[in-house]
Amino acid sequence: MGKYKNIIVPTVVLTVIAGLVAALLAFTYEVTGVGDLGTGLTQEELAEYAPVVLPESDGSLQLYEYDGGAADLLGVYVNESKDGVALHIQTVGYGGKSKPIEALIGLNQNGEIQGIAIVSSQETPGLGTKIEDEEYLKNYQGISGSADSVDTITSATISSTALRDGVNFALEEFEKLKGEIFA
Repeated sequence: MGKYKNIIVPTVVLTVIAGLVAALLAFTYEVTGVGDLGTGLTQEELAEYAPVVLPESDGSLQLYEYDGGAADLLGVYVNESKDGVALHIQTVGYGGKSKPIEALIGLNQNGEIQGIAIVSSQETPGLGTKIEDEEYLKNYQGISGSADSVDTITSATISSTALRDGVNFALEEFEKLKGEIFA
Protein backbone atom coordinates (compact mmCIF):
# COMPACT_ATOMS: atom_id res chain seq x y z
CA MET A 1 0.00 0.00 0.00
CA GLY A 2 2.94 2.36 0.63
CA LYS A 3 4.15 2.01 -2.95
CA TYR A 4 0.69 2.89 -4.20
CA LYS A 5 0.54 6.13 -2.24
CA ASN A 6 4.12 7.20 -2.91
CA ILE A 7 4.48 6.33 -6.60
CA ILE A 8 1.22 5.64 -8.39
CA VAL A 9 -1.01 8.38 -6.93
CA PRO A 10 1.45 11.21 -7.71
CA THR A 11 1.97 9.79 -11.21
CA VAL A 12 -1.76 9.68 -11.91
CA VAL A 13 -2.27 13.17 -10.48
CA LEU A 14 0.55 14.62 -12.61
CA THR A 15 -0.80 12.88 -15.72
CA VAL A 16 -4.28 14.31 -15.16
CA ILE A 17 -2.86 17.80 -14.55
CA ALA A 18 -0.69 17.61 -17.70
CA GLY A 19 -3.71 16.49 -19.75
CA LEU A 20 -5.82 19.37 -18.43
CA VAL A 21 -3.08 21.92 -19.14
CA ALA A 22 -2.64 20.56 -22.68
CA ALA A 23 -6.40 20.76 -23.30
CA LEU A 24 -6.56 24.33 -21.96
CA LEU A 25 -3.59 25.35 -24.09
CA ALA A 26 -5.15 23.87 -27.23
CA PHE A 27 -8.45 25.59 -26.44
CA THR A 28 -6.69 28.93 -25.89
CA TYR A 29 -4.80 28.64 -29.20
CA GLU A 30 -8.03 27.83 -31.02
CA VAL A 31 -10.02 30.68 -29.50
CA THR A 32 -7.35 33.38 -29.68
CA GLY A 33 -5.66 32.34 -32.93
CA VAL A 34 -2.26 32.43 -31.24
CA GLY A 35 -1.42 29.10 -32.80
CA ASP A 36 -1.99 30.48 -36.31
CA LEU A 37 1.27 30.88 -38.19
CA GLY A 38 0.02 34.08 -39.74
CA THR A 39 1.07 33.30 -43.31
CA GLY A 40 -1.62 35.59 -44.70
CA LEU A 41 -0.78 39.09 -45.84
CA THR A 42 -2.23 42.15 -44.14
CA GLN A 43 -4.29 44.73 -46.04
CA GLU A 44 -1.35 47.15 -45.71
CA GLU A 45 1.02 44.64 -47.29
CA LEU A 46 -1.47 43.89 -50.06
CA ALA A 47 -1.84 47.62 -50.78
CA GLU A 48 1.96 47.94 -50.95
CA TYR A 49 2.50 44.90 -53.20
CA ALA A 50 -0.52 45.27 -55.55
CA PRO A 51 1.07 47.90 -57.84
CA VAL A 52 4.27 45.83 -58.00
CA VAL A 53 2.75 42.45 -58.81
CA LEU A 54 -0.20 43.65 -60.93
CA PRO A 55 0.95 47.04 -62.26
CA GLU A 56 -1.63 47.21 -65.08
CA SER A 57 -4.62 46.21 -62.95
CA ASP A 58 -6.94 48.38 -60.97
CA GLY A 59 -8.16 47.78 -57.48
CA SER A 60 -6.90 46.25 -54.32
CA LEU A 61 -6.15 42.61 -53.71
CA GLN A 62 -8.60 40.53 -51.72
CA LEU A 63 -8.10 37.06 -50.27
CA TYR A 64 -9.68 34.36 -52.41
CA GLU A 65 -10.80 31.24 -50.56
CA TYR A 66 -9.09 28.38 -52.36
CA ASP A 67 -8.77 24.95 -50.80
CA GLY A 68 -6.97 23.06 -53.56
CA GLY A 69 -3.50 24.46 -53.08
CA ALA A 70 -0.38 22.71 -51.89
CA ALA A 71 1.28 23.57 -48.57
CA ASP A 72 3.70 26.02 -50.23
CA LEU A 73 0.78 28.07 -51.56
CA LEU A 74 0.22 30.46 -48.67
CA GLY A 75 -2.59 32.48 -50.19
CA VAL A 76 -4.46 33.44 -53.34
CA TYR A 77 -5.47 37.06 -53.87
CA VAL A 78 -7.66 38.46 -56.64
CA ASN A 79 -7.90 42.13 -57.57
CA GLU A 80 -11.23 43.96 -57.63
CA SER A 81 -11.49 44.05 -61.42
CA LYS A 82 -10.88 40.28 -61.53
CA ASP A 83 -8.30 40.60 -64.30
CA GLY A 84 -5.38 39.50 -62.18
CA VAL A 85 -4.42 37.13 -59.41
CA ALA A 86 -1.49 37.12 -56.99
CA LEU A 87 -0.17 33.90 -55.50
CA HIS A 88 1.65 34.05 -52.18
CA ILE A 89 4.15 31.18 -52.23
CA GLN A 90 7.11 29.95 -50.26
CA THR A 91 10.16 28.13 -51.54
CA VAL A 92 13.27 26.77 -49.88
CA GLY A 93 16.46 28.68 -50.62
CA TYR A 94 19.87 28.85 -48.97
CA GLY A 95 18.27 29.51 -45.57
CA GLY A 96 16.59 26.10 -45.59
CA LYS A 97 13.08 25.08 -44.59
CA SER A 98 13.11 27.10 -41.39
CA LYS A 99 13.78 30.32 -43.35
CA PRO A 100 11.90 30.02 -46.65
CA ILE A 101 11.72 32.67 -49.34
CA GLU A 102 8.20 34.08 -49.59
CA ALA A 103 7.11 35.78 -52.78
CA LEU A 104 3.93 37.29 -54.16
CA ILE A 105 3.61 36.54 -57.86
CA GLY A 106 1.09 38.46 -59.96
CA LEU A 107 -0.41 36.91 -63.08
CA ASN A 108 -2.95 38.14 -65.60
CA GLN A 109 -5.85 36.05 -66.93
CA ASN A 110 -3.56 34.52 -69.58
CA GLY A 111 -1.15 33.25 -66.92
CA GLU A 112 1.60 35.75 -67.79
CA ILE A 113 3.65 37.01 -64.90
CA GLN A 114 3.05 40.72 -64.36
CA GLY A 115 5.36 41.21 -61.40
CA ILE A 116 6.99 39.63 -58.39
CA ALA A 117 7.50 41.00 -54.90
CA ILE A 118 9.72 39.27 -52.36
CA VAL A 119 7.66 39.27 -49.18
CA SER A 120 10.24 37.64 -46.93
CA SER A 121 13.77 36.43 -47.44
CA GLN A 122 16.56 35.59 -45.06
CA GLU A 123 19.05 34.70 -47.76
CA THR A 124 22.73 35.62 -47.44
CA PRO A 125 23.07 39.43 -47.44
CA GLY A 126 24.78 40.74 -50.55
CA LEU A 127 24.58 37.42 -52.41
CA GLY A 128 21.25 35.69 -51.90
CA THR A 129 19.44 38.99 -51.50
CA LYS A 130 20.20 39.73 -55.16
CA ILE A 131 16.93 37.92 -55.90
CA GLU A 132 15.17 40.97 -54.43
CA ASP A 133 16.67 43.34 -57.01
CA GLU A 134 14.00 44.95 -59.16
CA GLU A 135 16.11 44.49 -62.31
CA TYR A 136 16.45 40.76 -61.70
CA LEU A 137 12.75 40.32 -60.96
CA LYS A 138 11.89 42.02 -64.27
CA ASN A 139 13.34 38.95 -66.02
CA TYR A 140 10.17 37.09 -65.03
CA GLN A 141 7.70 39.60 -66.48
CA GLY A 142 5.68 38.26 -69.39
CA ILE A 143 6.65 34.63 -68.75
CA SER A 144 3.95 31.98 -68.73
CA GLY A 145 4.01 28.20 -68.53
CA SER A 146 7.57 27.85 -67.23
CA ALA A 147 10.24 30.14 -65.84
CA ASP A 148 13.11 27.84 -66.78
CA SER A 149 14.35 30.39 -69.31
CA VAL A 150 15.29 32.83 -66.52
CA ASP A 151 18.98 32.53 -65.72
CA THR A 152 20.24 32.05 -62.19
CA ILE A 153 22.40 34.71 -60.59
CA THR A 154 26.10 33.97 -60.47
CA SER A 155 27.20 33.67 -56.81
CA ALA A 156 23.55 33.37 -55.75
CA THR A 157 22.71 30.16 -57.57
CA ILE A 158 20.83 28.48 -54.70
CA SER A 159 18.66 31.51 -53.96
CA SER A 160 17.89 32.31 -57.59
CA THR A 161 17.19 28.66 -58.40
CA ALA A 162 14.85 28.50 -55.40
CA LEU A 163 13.00 31.59 -56.62
CA ARG A 164 12.71 30.13 -60.13
CA ASP A 165 11.37 26.88 -58.63
CA GLY A 166 8.87 28.91 -56.61
CA VAL A 167 7.75 30.79 -59.71
CA ASN A 168 7.31 27.51 -61.58
CA PHE A 169 5.26 26.22 -58.65
CA ALA A 170 3.08 29.35 -58.79
CA LEU A 171 2.58 28.89 -62.55
CA GLU A 172 1.48 25.29 -61.96
CA GLU A 173 -0.93 26.34 -59.19
CA PHE A 174 -2.32 29.08 -61.42
CA GLU A 175 -3.21 26.48 -64.05
CA LYS A 176 -5.18 24.55 -61.42
CA LEU A 177 -7.21 27.51 -60.17
CA LYS A 178 -7.61 29.84 -63.16
CA GLY A 179 -10.88 28.26 -64.29
CA GLU A 180 -12.37 28.79 -60.86
CA ILE A 181 -11.28 32.43 -60.61
CA PHE A 182 -11.75 33.64 -64.17
CA ALA A 183 -14.91 31.66 -65.02
